[in-house]
Amino acid sequence: MERVVWQIGLLFWLLLCIGCSSSQVHVFDSGLNKAQWTKLLKRLDREGINYKLNTLSSVTEYSHPTLVYFPGDLNAELLQQLTTTVQSLGFERLDVRVFNRHTHFYTKGNLGLYFPVQNKHDALPDLLYSVDCKHPDIRITLMKNGRWRATNHDVAHFTEGHWQYDPPYLTLIHAGKYGQMQQAFKAKQHQVMTLQGPKNATTYQVLGHKSYSLALFNCNLQIIYAEHLD
Repeated sequence: MERVVWQIGLLFWLLLCIGCSSSQVHVFDSGLNKAQWTKLLKRLDREGINYKLNTLSSVTEYSHPTLVYFPGDLNAELLQQLTTTVQSLGFERLDVRVFNRHTHFYTKGNLGLYFPVQNKHDALPDLLYSVDCKHPDIRITLMKNGRWRATNHDVAHFTEGHWQYDPPYLTLIHAGKYGQMQQAFKAKQHQVMTLQGPKNATTYQVLGHKSYSLALFNCNLQIIYAEHLD
């Protein structure tokens, strides 16, 4: 009799595990900056979590990362994996709830992971321009795969490398014929005067020396926002 009970218990446990492993986490990642987004994908892949990215805008009422789940689809292991992942991105905690903002359930086998919309000033932009140096107007594109590319309308070729971002510090890394070099920048939020009046801007100011053979590394980098941001 005990053997039968044990076998039934084992079968029930296996069914639960199968159900949990097939659960899919829908990740609403529009609130993340590039560095967080890149790190998130690496962590989810490493943990073996079944996920699907959703580019729709995150729910603005969530002030912390929030996991919405179907009753019975969430187990302690998955919760721990997602909590650790969220905290590795710099968030304090992961909130968990059964209902979403419209008090609707997720269907069985589906969970929603929502990241709060952050201040746009704190997010790393896609595009920066060099300022405060002998080579202004260098265009620096920051790509989601962790690479950057710099172009100048006066020069046909481009320069590229890797970037790292740990707010408010941005680091650009370049490996060239003289070996690897890197420059660190610190973000400063302020206003600048334009032909259209004062605009909010973020300037990434050089922290290291300004005597690099790579001209870009001797410049501050800046983005000016088209609209006024609170």
